[in-house]
Amino acid sequence: MSRAMALAPNGESTIEESPLLLAPSPDSGPPRSPDAAPRSLDASITRACLVSGVLMCFAPLQYGYHIAELNTPKGIITTCDKDAAHWASLPLCLPMNDAMFSLATSMFAIGGLLGSLSAGWMAERWGRRGALAYNSASFALGPLLMAFALSPAMLVVGRFVSGIGSGVAVVIAPLYLSEIAPVNYRGTLNLLNQLSIVLGILTTLTIGMLANEGPYWRLSVGFGLVLACLHLSVIAFAVESPRYLWSRNRRAEARSILRKLRQTTNIDNEVAGWQSIGSSSNAARSHTAGGLSATLEADCETPDTVVKASDEDSAPLELHSGRNAVTIFNIFAIAEYRKPWMLVLLLQFGQQLSGINTVFFYSSSVLEKMFSAHVSSILTVMIGVLNVLATASGALIVDRFGRRPLLFMSMAAMAVSVTLLGVGLALKLNMLAVVSLYLVVASFAPGYGPVPFLLGTEFFDVRAASAGGSWALAANWVGTFIVAVAFLPLQNVMGEWVFAIFVCALLVCGLVFYFKIPETKGRTIEEIVKKLR
Repeated sequence: MSRAMALAPNGESTIEESPLLLAPSPDSGPPRSPDAAPRSLDASITRACLVSGVLMCFAPLQYGYHIAELNTPKGIITTCDKDAAHWASLPLCLPMNDAMFSLATSMFAIGGLLGSLSAGWMAERWGRRGALAYNSASFALGPLLMAFALSPAMLVVGRFVSGIGSGVAVVIAPLYLSEIAPVNYRGTLNLLNQLSIVLGILTTLTIGMLANEGPYWRLSVGFGLVLACLHLSVIAFAVESPRYLWSRNRRAEARSILRKLRQTTNIDNEVAGWQSIGSSSNAARSHTAGGLSATLEADCETPDTVVKASDEDSAPLELHSGRNAVTIFNIFAIAEYRKPWMLVLLLQFGQQLSGINTVFFYSSSVLEKMFSAHVSSILTVMIGVLNVLATASGALIVDRFGRRPLLFMSMAAMAVSVTLLGVGLALKLNMLAVVSLYLVVASFAPGYGPVPFLLGTEFFDVRAASAGGSWALAANWVGTFIVAVAFLPLQNVMGEWVFAIFVCALLVCGLVFYFKIPETKGRTIEEIVKKLR
C-alpha cells in the first residue's frame, strides 16, 4: 500500500501516499458521524504531523550547517601549516587574503538570493516535498566542490551552489510547516525550522573544531554531502502539504492527508477556510470566476461529494492558472498583498541588520584576538549550544504568549546586548565582550530569529504563499550579503562604532513593527490575510 513520490506526465510531482499514512486510520472502526469526532481546528500536533515536519526540516538544517562552515577553519584554509599532514592529490590550503575570503563567505548569500527567488516556482511546480527533494542536488554538489577545491575560486563556486540550495530550503520549509500545522500550534511547529537551522550551525561549529588541523578542513566542508544524502533518503516518508494539494484541485489526497495529520474525520471547518479564500480571490479578479465560485460554494455544502472525481482528471483551480497566478513578478502589484509583502521584506532585511550574522561569521576571529585558537573554538561551539537552547525555549512559549511580545522583547534585549558587545570590544574588556556575544545569541534565538520566518508564512494565503516567501527570503539574503561584505571594511574605518549601526536598525525596525504588525496567535491564515487587506 505504501507509495513513493513520482512525476506525472505533465512534469508535476505527484506526492503519493507516504509510509506515515500507514498508521491506523481514524476512519477505521465502527461508523460514526463526522460531527461526533473532534474538530481538526482544535487538534494538537499529532505524531504524523511532527514526523513529517522533522523530516522536511533536514533542509533548513543544511542551511544552518553551510552558513557557518567557514567560521572555525578560516585559519587553516587560508594559511598552510607546513608541519601538518599532506594529502598528496589536494593542496594543503587555499591561500587568500581577507577580501577573497569575504567573497567566499558572501557568495553563499548570492546563491541564497537566487535560490530564494526560484523557490516559489519550484514549490508550485513540484510541490513542497518534491521541490525539496530536487533541491538535494544543490546540497550535494556544493560540498563536493568545496571538499575537492583546488583553488579559492573553486571554493567560492561551491559556496555559491550551497547557497542556492539553502535559499530554496529556507523558503519552502517554513511554508510547509505552517501549512501542515494545527491552528493553535502553528507557531510551535514552525519553530522547528529555526531549531533545525541552529542545530545545523552547532553541528558545523563542532565538526569545525574537531577538524581544525591540516587538511581536515576538507572533511568539515564536505560533510554537507552526508546531510544531503540523508535528507534525500528520508524525505519520501513525509507527506505533501494538504493545502498545496487542495490548491491544485487534488482534493481527495488533500482530505486524506489532512485526516491523518489531525487524526480526526471532522475536517470540514478547516477545509471550508481554504475554499472561501480561493473563492473570494477569484471573484475579485475575474468575471469568469462565477462558475468556479459556485463550485466552491457547493463544496462547502457537501464537502465529501467533490472528492469522487479523479485527481488526474481534474483541471487545476483557476487561482493557479496563468492570468491569475501570483508570482514574484506581480505580487507587489496586487493591492491585497502589497502590505504583507512590504512587512515581510522589512522583517527579514531588518533581521540581518540586527548584526546577528557578525556573531556567526566572525565570532572565531573576534575571540581569537583575546584567546588562543583552541579556546576560541570551544567558546564558539558554546555559542552554538546556547543558540539551540534559546531557540527551543522560544518554541515552548510562542503559542502561549504570542508573536508580538516575543518579537519585541527579543529586539529590545538585542539592542542592549549589541551595545555591550561594541563597548566591550572598544574598551578591550574581554569578559564583557565574551558575555555580550552570548547575550546577543540568547536574545535573538527565541524571538527575532524564528518570528520573521513564522510571520512570513502567516501573512499570505496559499495563492501567494510561495511568491511571498521567495521575496521575504530574498530580502534576508540581501541583508546577509551586505553584512558579510561590509562588516570588516566598516570595522576597519569606524572601529567598534560599527555596532551602533546595528542598534539603530533594531530601534527603527522595532518602532515600525509595533505599529504595523498584528498579533497572529490562534488565528487561521485566512483570518490573518483578511485582517491585513
